[in-house]
Formats: sequence, C-alpha cells, structure tokens
Amino acid sequence: GIALRGLFIIDKEGVIQHSTINNLAIGRSVDETLRTLQALQYVQENPDEVCPAGWKPGDKSMKPDPKLSKEYFAAI
Repeated sequence: GIALRGLFIIDKEGVIQHSTINNLAIGRSVDETLRTLQALQYVQENPDEVCPAGWKPGDKSMKPDPKLSKEYFAAI
C-alpha cells in the first residue's frame, strides 16, 4: 500500500530507455539522473558509440565492439 520512488526516462519514440525504482529508505541522485539523460541523448545523436560507466558530457565515448573498444581502454 505504499508507493515506491520511481524514475523512467522515455525517448522521443515512447520507449523506456532507463528506469529505477527505489525503496523509501534509499535516496535518489539528481546528478546521476542528469548524467543518464545526457548519455541517452549522446548515444541517440551518435548511434555508433556507447557511453561507459561514469561518462559525462565531454568525456570520451567508446565503440560497442570488443576490438574497437581497446582504443578507449588503452587511454584510461
């Protein structure tokens, strides 16, 4: 009978791209929500790239391929 805290990021086509549901005792991060939204917008504009964990605007992205991603991992 208690509503949990939920967040859904839905793209322009109406597809859920991200969702989180938190227990009442767990807080939410506005910074992480904004970062996730920015990453979604980035990959929609750059469909041949992915954003690694912790990615922020201006950071390097990587290619979604085991061989091509080596360039990204070699730089970190």
